[in-house]
Amino acid sequence: MRKRISAIGSAVLLLSLLGMPACSASNISNENVLRVASWDEYIDMGGSDSYYSPKARPIYEEFEDWYYKLTGKEITVKYIPLQDNETMYNKIKMGDKYDILCPSEYMAQKMKAENLLQPFPEEFFDPSIENNYYAQNVSAYTTSVFEEAGLTGYIAGYMWGTTGFVFNPEKVSRDTMKSWSCLTSAECQRKITAKDNTRDSYFMGLGLCYESELLQYKQTFENSAKTADDLATYKKLLSSKMNSVDKATINAVRPVLSKVRKNLYGLETDEGKMNVVTGKTNAAYQWSGDAVYILDVAEEEGLSLEYSIPESVSNLWFDGWVMMKDANVDAATAFVNYVSMAQNAVRNMYYIGYTSCMAGEEVYQYISDTYSAEADEENTAQYDLSYFFGDGHSLTVPEEQTRRQLFAQYPRLDDTHRLVVMSYFKPAENERVNRMWNNIK
Repeated sequence: MRKRISAIGSAVLLLSLLGMPACSASNISNENVLRVASWDEYIDMGGSDSYYSPKARPIYEEFEDWYYKLTGKEITVKYIPLQDNETMYNKIKMGDKYDILCPSEYMAQKMKAENLLQPFPEEFFDPSIENNYYAQNVSAYTTSVFEEAGLTGYIAGYMWGTTGFVFNPEKVSRDTMKSWSCLTSAECQRKITAKDNTRDSYFMGLGLCYESELLQYKQTFENSAKTADDLATYKKLLSSKMNSVDKATINAVRPVLSKVRKNLYGLETDEGKMNVVTGKTNAAYQWSGDAVYILDVAEEEGLSLEYSIPESVSNLWFDGWVMMKDANVDAATAFVNYVSMAQNAVRNMYYIGYTSCMAGEEVYQYISDTYSAEADEENTAQYDLSYFFGDGHSLTVPEEQTRRQLFAQYPRLDDTHRLVVMSYFKPAENERVNRMWNNIK
């Protein structure tokens, strides 16, 4: 599915990179070190897997050169990969210091609530400032999501997506995979996997437990005038239901998840992503970025898998940059702006397979180059991306892409209406949910 840019474009970018002055790390003091905490393999590391050129270096190393050229100041980036959000949080609580981090939405909410973060400077969000690439390129859609999550001013978006099901349509029907009940269906008996973590498991338990009620909410909204107020009411109902962690709700979800657990092939983390490709399973509950990777690998094997999100509700997740107290603000904001350049957003999307929060024209062109139908292709569909990239951005794509990689990366506008950001659990709530899930799994 992935298509390379032209050799001319590669050469132009490479020359611009080679023309930047190199920094000498030996002359850099501790004050000129930017400590960046994120996830392993979650940024373009350069080399043969880089989108524009095999001679590219890791983006954070190239940032050092760009920062020197921009400011005349030397900086060394210490890129620190961490295992997961909880590891990040525990290291902070034990006293580790970082300038900028890339947590998921719930952990960003938690750190903000505990006064561990500082907001970005007001001018960082001004698109009229020349080098404010984040403000110039961020999608208005993701900005609205941050507002709903209570993180406006405290987060700069990096990647986003949904959760849903990767499945083999030759083994299980599309109708089955449109419902959370696929988790307990006979079609998927011992042929479906779920994530081995509490939050994703609890979310799917809520979805299955309250599916009928959630579908009623959806029907009411679809029968309405669909005004902004109608949509806000609908999303508020969904969010309230899917973020409920009181004892009565947990007691209702417990037997549902127990039934799910008995029907699963197993729980998986990264090592189980390929089970659908190898035929061990027919379906798997996945983050959309991993879904794209699985679909790509399957395609190389001649297997046409698909991606679905339940018709009642699904999870909207995002990872974003946040700054700790006492951060090197100038270097941290410059780093976010650098990775938010449209060409760097493309590099990161290509390298890790996830979907950038950036909506610059180069990003749209990359998506167009990757997914547009060939001129003589017959079975095509129109895929409107205006909600994310702005008015007039619509692609003619192979019809199958309405159920495959493109859909996994960019759900349709109507699909986004039923997406819910899952909030962080307070300590007592977290303990209850963890205890319930650990007893089941």
